[in-house]
Amino acid sequence: MLASTSTHAAENAVDTRSPVEQTTGAATRSSRTLDLSGRAVLLATDGSASSLAAAHVAHALARTHHAAIHVVSVVDTRSAAVPPPLDIALAMGDAAAGPSIHAEQEKNVRENLGAAIGEDLDWPVRVTLGTPAAAIVKESRRTGAVLIIVGLRRHGRLDRAVHDDTALNVMRHASCPVLGVTEGMTELPTRVIAAMDFSEASLIAARTAQAVTGESARLVLAYVSPPSALAMEEGETLIHELGVHAAFAKVARDLRQDRITFDHVVLHQAVQHSVAESILQYADTARCDLVAAGSVRRGRLDRWLMGSVSTDLVRDGSRSVLVAPPGDRVAG
Repeated sequence: MLASTSTHAAENAVDTRSPVEQTTGAATRSSRTLDLSGRAVLLATDGSASSLAAAHVAHALARTHHAAIHVVSVVDTRSAAVPPPLDIALAMGDAAAGPSIHAEQEKNVRENLGAAIGEDLDWPVRVTLGTPAAAIVKESRRTGAVLIIVGLRRHGRLDRAVHDDTALNVMRHASCPVLGVTEGMTELPTRVIAAMDFSEASLIAARTAQAVTGESARLVLAYVSPPSALAMEEGETLIHELGVHAAFAKVARDLRQDRITFDHVVLHQAVQHSVAESILQYADTARCDLVAAGSVRRGRLDRWLMGSVSTDLVRDGSRSVLVAPPGDRVAG
């Protein structure tokens, strides 16, 4: 795999948005960096090692970016041998009497998180029944969360066939970005690679990644050139390279509004590698601790036939992943 790099800085930039966009927020979500200050961030926890690591990251976001952390813990009803009507009845009862029934459970969740982090927490906690992914997405909408944080672990093929990919399903259905945290990550990321296909979702992913990093973080935008580009004639290759250069120039102008400094890299995909594998290989070389990607809307058949870069990154599970939804699905 070959790579070419370039750097863009935007330290003396001027906001080029129109007065209407600046005062009314009419700009699209992809033209605004996510501001976490005072805004709800939902942490989903199940007591696993990766979800406790996610709690550390949530705590760092609260400390560094002043995010308002909310916690949800889902009691998975799929493991109970109950028929669907009874399952629905349990969920209705849970909604009606949840505060009194779950008070002790919520206290235990908060205390366990505090013990893992090493300090007392006052985060609001909600314990609910249901399918984890659906319950997490529902809670994110109830709290108005602008970001969801979940634990992320590797899934083998058999494991995926038997169990629900909770993180992946949350990412597919949430209306806000989702940060999947691996067990080894307990601080905010400082070296981030963002997969760039120049779609609105990939630009949202880059902006969101910038919003969840620690101090002096390095952001690299990576475009993966398809294998067919290597077989192009000289003139076609030039046209392709000029197109990519122009696309990065436009991205630089967009990100300049928020004074975001970044490097960019063009990765030349090997025939035997997927786009996700090319990105992960570069992430290993550059020692990145977070990979960001945009998500696209596809049906089950499309995902089965073509796969998805974000899906492959999440299922690899070797490093933390941030996935941003398409612009038409992002909450404001």
